[in-house]
Amino acid sequence: MSAIVEELDRMTVDEVLRRWPETAVIFRQYGLACLGCAVAPFCEVTAVANIYNLPKEQFLADLHAAIDLAHQ
Repeated sequence: MSAIVEELDRMTVDEVLRRWPETAVIFRQYGLACLGCAVAPFCEVTAVANIYNLPKEQFLADLHAAIDLAHQ
């Protein structure tokens, strides 16, 4: 697991979107209601995966890929 994925694993949705706004597209692609959600500052990315029954490792990998692509 990469350092960024390990970091994502412990961050809230709000922290992720503020640090890496390019990840918003991934939240949208998964059809998540996280963008603008009132609990985004308190909801961890791993909780999102659990709440929406997403494959956690794939979701984190997709977020990581969006970050990598934006910083090439």
